[in-house]
Amino acid sequence: MELKVVSFNIRYGDDPNGYSVAERAPRLEYVTKKYDPDVIGFQEYTVPWEKEIENRFPEYEIFNKYRSVHELEAAPILWKRDKFELLNTGYFWLSSTPEVESRGWDELYNCWRMCEYVILKHKESGKVFTYMNTHYGFGDKGQVDSSRLIYEYSKKISPYPTFVTGDFNMRPSSLGYAEITKHFTDVNGATANDRRTTYHGYGTVDNEHIDYCFIDEKIKPLSFKLIDETVDGKYPSDHYGFFTTLEI
Repeated sequence: MELKVVSFNIRYGDDPNGYSVAERAPRLEYVTKKYDPDVIGFQEYTVPWEKEIENRFPEYEIFNKYRSVHELEAAPILWKRDKFELLNTGYFWLSSTPEVESRGWDELYNCWRMCEYVILKHKESGKVFTYMNTHYGFGDKGQVDSSRLIYEYSKKISPYPTFVTGDFNMRPSSLGYAEITKHFTDVNGATANDRRTTYHGYGTVDNEHIDYCFIDEKIKPLSFKLIDETVDGKYPSDHYGFFTTLEI
């Protein structure tokens, strides 16, 4: 089964000069739907995005858990309702107490950080897989510990092929990247090897390649492409998304 995946940090709130949520939402819809993804992982999903995503992506089911009552921000997962049967959902915090709502290892902002996951069955083929979506904090220790925890949970959650997408806030040269690639393969690194910036700050930032898809040994990487399109010269977000294809 070939699976089409999009991951996108959609920027949590409004920004000036044509970058409010309401202005960016149709751009996000346009550039995302060009790739006709089977599943989507968003990061920095917030309350202002709820109706926009619901109205613009009606063919998808969504699983979402806000990371705390204090931080209404999330990394939800969407899947095409006509293609997949939902078998299970879950989440855990990137902290030393992952089963309890808790601040974790974000060494810069001291935020709540978490990972959400779904287990889906492809209706046509019967194949089952686990999709995890996350948004790491900052700092080497936190990213290393988060990477270890993600791997541990990937084995705990299910025996099925597993992949992880997200904004990892870490470059390929970081300790966190070295840790997670002990256990998973970086799809981009194994295919396109495109190390251009993924966080661009609306075109003002460079050298921030921090968004990834990692796969376990049961999945074959097929392709990877940055979603770097603009609409009328305006970006959908302060990150580029990416589109990847996987064989499960």
